[in-house]
Amino acid sequence: MILGFKKRFVSAVADGTKPHSIRAGDRWRVGMSIQFYENVRQKSMAKIREDGVAHVVQNIGIWPLLERTIGPAIQPYITIDDRRLTPLECQVLACTDGFDDFKSLLDFFREEHGLPFTGQLVCWTDIRY
Repeated sequence: MILGFKKRFVSAVADGTKPHSIRAGDRWRVGMSIQFYENVRQKSMAKIREDGVAHVVQNIGIWPLLERTIGPAIQPYITIDDRRLTPLECQVLACTDGFDDFKSLLDFFREEHGLPFTGQLVCWTDIRY
């Protein structure tokens, strides 16, 4: 199946420093073939790297700041397979996914998909969170 990438992620996918991608929906399964492309469904569509395989597929949730009327606000966080990541793990996942930091990841998903976001973390290496 095709995984399309925005221009900002192309070089990291091509050089292997981005080993996974966060995707909406639940269509990915371990063992599925991955074709890596930029500009999907455009005349300029181009293959980024050799095909891969989904080695790890995990459910992901990205949760925004939650203001509460009683008690302190709940800071933004990520869940993987229903496990809440620590702030450090959120930072590591964001950087590994091609963002400068966790705030950049939050801003991207807020603009592109809205928060909260649920989907899948598709890994073409054995990385697991």
